[in-house]
Amino acid sequence: MKKIAYIIICLGFPIFASDEIENKLQSMLPQGVALNFYEDSEIKDFYVLNVANNQIVYISKDFKYIFAGEVIKSSSDGLESVNELYKRKLILNLLSEVPENELIKFISENEKYLIHIFTDVTCAYCRIFHSEIEDYLAKGISVAYLAFPRDGTEGDSAKNMEYAWCSPDRNTAITKLKFGEDIDEYDCQNPVNKHYEIGRMIGITGTPSIILSNGQMLSGYIPAEDLFKIIENG
Repeated sequence: MKKIAYIIICLGFPIFASDEIENKLQSMLPQGVALNFYEDSEIKDFYVLNVANNQIVYISKDFKYIFAGEVIKSSSDGLESVNELYKRKLILNLLSEVPENELIKFISENEKYLIHIFTDVTCAYCRIFHSEIEDYLAKGISVAYLAFPRDGTEGDSAKNMEYAWCSPDRNTAITKLKFGEDIDEYDCQNPVNKHYEIGRMIGITGTPSIILSNGQMLSGYIPAEDLFKIIENG
């Protein structure tokens, strides 16, 4: 009976509880580096950590080894980035927490795909993209804008986007701003700062940054025809 009791105790209590693991992993990171999440990695006997602004680190489960760098997986489908898998997971998790009413959406009548775009109303390529918004909609690509003021949340761009997000007609307001026009000033509880922080967490440094439904992030202006092909081809 003593042997049976001993086995039950050992099986019921792992060597490291989840909080202990997290604390140990956090202690192995440089001071001030945030741990976004961790889980068992595809690499045997290693944890994968998503840290800081969507960077990937691997730590062995015996806590003896740590490495940061690109990990490539070979399969019958070819080569693919393992790091990208864990980067996309953070992106999708954070976007899933953004309420629909915080987005400025341009909806295609024959929607096939929905993309999220972190945008700045003063960004030249963001303005080019928006000037062709009807081309994207015609391709069945709906667009959901999030705010990412490149000069930070205290600059003029952020203030203008706050006006747009508080406007009773947000689509018209952001269109005017992207065409260099002034808009009426409105004040309200708005998500501009929140969007900016999400953008920083997932590693955005410039605009437009396009997020596909699978979490893939594309940087810069991409014409409608080319973007449609990228989405279609996975």
